[in-house]
Amino acid sequence: MAGCRRVIGLDGCWFKGANNGELLCAIGRDANNQMYPIAWAAVATETYDSWYRFIGLLQKDLNINNGGEGWVVISDQQKGLLKAVTELVPNAEHRMCARHIYANWRKKHTDKELQKKWWGCAKASCRTLFNLRRDLLAQKTPEGARDMMKTSLEHWSKAFFKLGSNCDSVDNNLCETFNNSIMESRFLPVISMNEAIRRKIMVSIQKNRAKAEKWTGTICPNIFRKLKINIERSRNCYNGKDGFEVTEKEDNRYTVNLEQRVCTCRYWQLAGLPCCHAISCIYMSSRQLDDYIALCFSISEYMKTYDHVLQPV
Repeated sequence: MAGCRRVIGLDGCWFKGANNGELLCAIGRDANNQMYPIAWAAVATETYDSWYRFIGLLQKDLNINNGGEGWVVISDQQKGLLKAVTELVPNAEHRMCARHIYANWRKKHTDKELQKKWWGCAKASCRTLFNLRRDLLAQKTPEGARDMMKTSLEHWSKAFFKLGSNCDSVDNNLCETFNNSIMESRFLPVISMNEAIRRKIMVSIQKNRAKAEKWTGTICPNIFRKLKINIERSRNCYNGKDGFEVTEKEDNRYTVNLEQRVCTCRYWQLAGLPCCHAISCIYMSSRQLDDYIALCFSISEYMKTYDHVLQPV
C-alpha cells in the first residue's frame, strides 16, 4: 500500500453463472483517487466467520495495529462484516456507504425532492452546515429528518468524520468499481477466476505506471480536476481586510488559517485539498496552490504505489 492512504473499502460479491460462492475484497485508494486492489478471497458465503478471517489476515499483512487507530474502513451494512470490524479494528473509523443508507431511508420517504436534501446532509463538511441542511429537510418531512438519525452520524455524514485521513468519501464506490471490472472473471471456476483476477491486476499496475510516466506537474490529474471545482467556487469568495475571514456568496462566513491548513468549513482538514475559501486566501497572498495540497495526492506518491508488482505464478 505504499503511496496509498490508510483507507480500505470492504465488500463482497456473488460468483456468476453455475458457480456458488462469494468473493470478498479489500480495495485501497491511490494518489489519483483510483481503486487499488489490496486483497481478495473466495468464500462459500459472506458471514461473520469469513469476514473475521479475511480482516484478520489483512490486519496482519498490513501491520494494522492499535485496534486500527488511524485507519478508515468503508463498507456496507452486512451484519457479519460489521461485527468483525468492531471486534478486530475497534479503533478504526468505520464509515458505511451512504448510498446504501439512503436506499433504506428512501423506502419510506419516496419523494424525489427529498433526495437532494438528504445528500446535502451526508456531504455537509461541518456540523453547522449539517444542522442547517437537516432543518431544511425537516421543513419538508419532520419524520424523515428523525429517521435520518437512526444510523449514527459518524458512519455516513462528512460533518462527523474524523480528521487526518485525507479522504472525505461517503460511499464505497471503489469496491463496486472493482466488482464490475472483474465481472467476466466471476463466471469462471474458482481457481481460474482467481488467476484471471491476478492477471488483470498485473496488467492494470503496468498500465497505471506507464500512464503516470507521461504526466507533468506535481499533482495527479484526477485530483487537479477535483481541485478545479474549488478554484471555480473561490471566485465567489471574498476576503475581509483583517486576517482571513472569507465570505462566500455574501452570507456564509469562514475563517482560514493557511499555516495550520485549517478552514472552519472542515473540507480542507477532511479531504487534504484546499477548499474554495482557502484557495481564495492562497491566491490573495500570491502563494503557490500546490504547496497547500496534501503530499498523498502527488505524482511521486502515485509512482510509489505502482513500483510494486504482482509476481508471475
